Amino acid sequence: MDRMFREMDRTFDQLRSTWLQEFGPSHGDEERPDGRRRPALEAGADWNASAGFGLEPAATLEDEGDAYVYVMDLPGFETADIDLRFHDGALSIRAHADVDERTDAHRAVRSRRVSRRVPVPAEIAVEEIAASYHNGVLEVTLPVVDDDRREPGHRIDLE
Repeated sequence: MDRMFREMDRTFDQLRSTWLQEFGPSHGDEERPDGRRRPALEAGADWNASAGFGLEPAATLEDEGDAYVYVMDLPGFETADIDLRFHDGALSIRAHADVDERTDAHRAVRSRRVSRRVPVPAEIAVEEIAASYHNGVLEVTLPVVDDDRREPGHRIDLE
């Protein structure tokens, strides 16, 4: 049931993002620093086209108690296109895919890149991190270091 609610939250976050991109203040007339008005069509040029018309992939980081679960919509990639790393308390996601489209008369190569760095607010058992990618949804489970396994400070051996 919790998983269903998380997916619904992600969907609504994506809808809210789409709504703000489409109807937010950047698509009406804007005032420039010099006091002149900027027309709506020119204002729309601020979209980040590399992210798919300004839309960031929907993502959540949920605290499950014994682990953090990061879920990100990442459609259009193969597993081999996605690079995951955990370093300095943050999860890094990079994905890159080239799509080669050919016809008899034309050839086009589209490139799509996604990059995100997600700070995780707890000490993570790095060797136990698990990830899966199914139907365009990336899910990374980041187990929190157990208090029983955590040693206070770092033991230094004497010679």
